[in-house]
Formats: sequence, C-alpha cells, structure tokens
Amino acid sequence: MEQFNAVNIVFQHLIDLPNCDCVFCSTVDNSTGRTKLFLVFNERRRIYIRNGAKDTWDEIKDENQYECIKDRFNQAILEQKIPCFSA
Repeated sequence: MEQFNAVNIVFQHLIDLPNCDCVFCSTVDNSTGRTKLFLVFNERRRIYIRNGAKDTWDEIKDENQYECIKDRFNQAILEQKIPCFSA
C-alpha cells in the first residue's frame, strides 16, 4: 500500500451504498494533490484504500490512520458541505 499522511486527506464526494453497508469516498491528499479513494464499512469497522498500481483495495490496518480517516469521514458527514449521493 502506498504510504500517505491521513491528516492531509480532505473528503470531496461520498456515495452511500446501503446494500453493501459501505460508503465510497473520493478524497484529495492536500500535501500531494493526488486523489485517493476509500471504502468505509460502518458495521464491520473497516476502511479500504484503492491501490491503482496493483488494481486492489487494501485494508487500512494502522490504527492511527484508521482513526484519522474515520474522524475526517464523520466530520464530512456532519458538516454536510460536500456532495453525498445514494445508490
């Protein structure tokens, strides 16, 4: 998995996928300007990041990164300032 600093992640778009109990998230890393894609599973308490080079979804296992992404995700939902869609 590509290393990144979760503190620099800013959520841009959310797509709620209720049948899968997950949310597809488009973000930008403010330090690099690169787009990062996440799948946030609510009930399973897991977050995956897209690895385009390997064409896989890698689970975020580092507890600090997980908590930081989850906090930023929850903040984005509460603020309701970004586009959120449901499929």
